Amino acid sequence: MVTIKLLGRPAVFGDGVELDGPRGKKGWGLLTYLVSNGAAVPRERLVRLLFPDAQDGLGSLRWNLAELRRITREPHAFAGDPVTLSLTRDVQVDIHLLAAAPWYEVIDQIDLSAPLLEGLTFPSCAGFELWLEGERQRVVALAAAALREAARDEIASARADEAVGHARRLVALQPWDENCHELLVRALARSGDVPGARAHVELVTESFLDELGVPPSRSVSAAAEPLMSRPAQASRTRTEAQLQAGVTAVSAGASDTGIGSLRRAVAGARAIADPELLVRALIHLGSAQVHAVRGADEAGVAALREAVAVAERVGRPGLATAACRELAWVEFLRCRFEPAERWLDRAMATVGADDSERAWILLTKGSLRSDAGRYEEAIPLFLDAVRHAEYGGDLRASAMALTHLGRLRLLRGEDELAAEHLERARALADQAGWLTFASYPLSWSAEVAMHAGRVDEAEELFSRAHALAVEVGDPCWESLACRGLGLVAAERGEHTVAARLLHDSRTACRRVNDAYVWLEAYGLAAQVTHAIANGLGNVEELVDDLDQLASVHGMRELQAEAAMLRVSAGRTDALEAARSHVASVDNPVLSARLIQLEAALARP
Repeated sequence: MVTIKLLGRPAVFGDGVELDGPRGKKGWGLLTYLVSNGAAVPRERLVRLLFPDAQDGLGSLRWNLAELRRITREPHAFAGDPVTLSLTRDVQVDIHLLAAAPWYEVIDQIDLSAPLLEGLTFPSCAGFELWLEGERQRVVALAAAALREAARDEIASARADEAVGHARRLVALQPWDENCHELLVRALARSGDVPGARAHVELVTESFLDELGVPPSRSVSAAAEPLMSRPAQASRTRTEAQLQAGVTAVSAGASDTGIGSLRRAVAGARAIADPELLVRALIHLGSAQVHAVRGADEAGVAALREAVAVAERVGRPGLATAACRELAWVEFLRCRFEPAERWLDRAMATVGADDSERAWILLTKGSLRSDAGRYEEAIPLFLDAVRHAEYGGDLRASAMALTHLGRLRLLRGEDELAAEHLERARALADQAGWLTFASYPLSWSAEVAMHAGRVDEAEELFSRAHALAVEVGDPCWESLACRGLGLVAAERGEHTVAARLLHDSRTACRRVNDAYVWLEAYGLAAQVTHAIANGLGNVEELVDDLDQLASVHGMRELQAEAAMLRVSAGRTDALEAARSHVASVDNPVLSARLIQLEAALARP
C-alpha cells in the first residue's frame, strides 16, 4: 500500500515507511493538480501551468510523470495525452480520502488543520499559483465539512461529549462562521454543560462585535437552551393534533407558530415513547426550520439527524428517507457537494415507490450537478424528477425541477428551451399556490427576456420578482431580482443605479447565514463584470472575493468566471487558471467566452 500525503509537508509512504518523493517541487505540484482535477488533462495545458519557462516543456513533463509512476509504484498511471490518473486501490491519497470518505474514516487519519502542499510555492508559475490558492481554500472547506459531519453525527447518536471536541476543532478552522459556533454551543448544551454553552455564547458575541461590528444571530444563543421538557399530560391524540397543527401553520406561511407546535409534538412523542411518531414529528420540525425564510439550519439539522438515528435504532430506516433528503438540501444550499451526495444516496436506498419523494431526491441531485458545472449529468436527473413528480402529483417538485432545468438551459445559451421550462414552472407554482417560491422562476424568465434584448419586459418581470421576494421576506430571491434590475439599469446606461443594485444583490444574501451560496456568487460575478466595464476602483477586491467564494465551495464555473474576469481586469497571468477551470465545466457558452478572451489578448 502506497500512501500519499499532500496536506501539510508532502510525503509518500510505502507500507507505513516514508519513501523518497518526487525530486523537485514541480512533481508535487503536478501530482496535486492531477489528483484534484479528476478528469484527464491535456499535456499542453500541464506544460503551460507548470513548465512555462522550460526549454523542453514536454520533456520536463515526461520526466515528472515518470517520477510519479516511480513513487506510486503504478507503471500504467499518469499516461496518455490527455494524461489520465489511473491509480489503483493500492494507492491512497489523503485529499481523495478527505473528499470521498465518511468522517469516521478521515477525522483521525488526516491532519485537517494542515494546508495543502505546506511550504511549497511556485513563483514562476503564476497560473498554477492561482489554481493552488483556490484548491487550498477548497481543502479547508472539505476539512470543515468532515468536522461538521462528525459533530452533528455524534450529537444525533447521543455522544455529545465527543461532539464537543470535533466542534472545537471546527471553530478553530472557521472562526467567523457562526454556524460552527452554534454547533459547538449545541454540543456543549447536549453534553450537560449548559453553563459552558452560555459562556461560549458570551465569548463569540463579544468577538463578533469587536471584529465584525455585529453580533451572531439569535440561533447561536438559542442553541444553549435545554431541550423542551416532556409534557406531563402527553397522549397520542394530543401529540397528533399538535403535529397536524404545526404542519398546517407552516404550510400557511406561519413558520414561528408552526415550529412552536411541532416542538411540542416532538416533546409529546418522546413522552409517550412512540418512535414512529417521534420520527415524523422530528422530520416536520427539522424541515420547517431549514426551509423557513430566515431558517435555523443547525437546529433543523439536529432534529433531522435525530430522526435518522431513531429510525435506524428501531430498524426502520425508511421512516427517515425524507430526513436524509432534507439534510442533503441543507448541504446543497451551502454548496457542500460531497456530504449532500451521501445523504441523497441514503435517501434513494430507502425511497421505495414514493414518486413525490423520489422526485425531490432527483431534483436535488440535479441541482448539485448543475451548481458544480456538470450540466450533462444534471439534465437527465431533472427530467426524471419532473416525470416522477407528475406521477406523484407533486406540483411543487415539478416547479422546482423545471426552474433549475430552465436555469441550466439559460446558462448554456439554450434560451428557447429555457423559456419553455420556466413558463411551465411558473404555471405550476401558481397552480400550487406556492407564493414563497414564485419570485425564483420569474427572475429566470426575466433573464431570458434580457438575453433576447427585450429590456422593458425584463424590467417588468424583475420588478415583480423583487416585489414578491420582499413581500415574503426571502433574501435569496431578492438577491437574484436585484441582480437582474442592476443589469437592466446598466443596459440603459444608468451605471450609478446599476452599481448600487448589484451591490444590494450580494448584501441581500448576506443578511442571513443560511443563504443559497451559488446565488450569492452569481450576483457577485455580475457586480465584478459591471465594475470592470466601468472602471470602478474596487475590482481587485471583488474578484478576490468571487474567487474565494467559488473556490471554497468548489463551484468550478464561477471559479472560471473569476479567472476570466481577472484576465479582463489586466491580470493576464490568470489565463492558464481560466483555461483549467473552463475545461472542467461542460458549458459551451463559457468555452466561447474564453476563446473570445484569448483572441482579444492576441490582438496587438
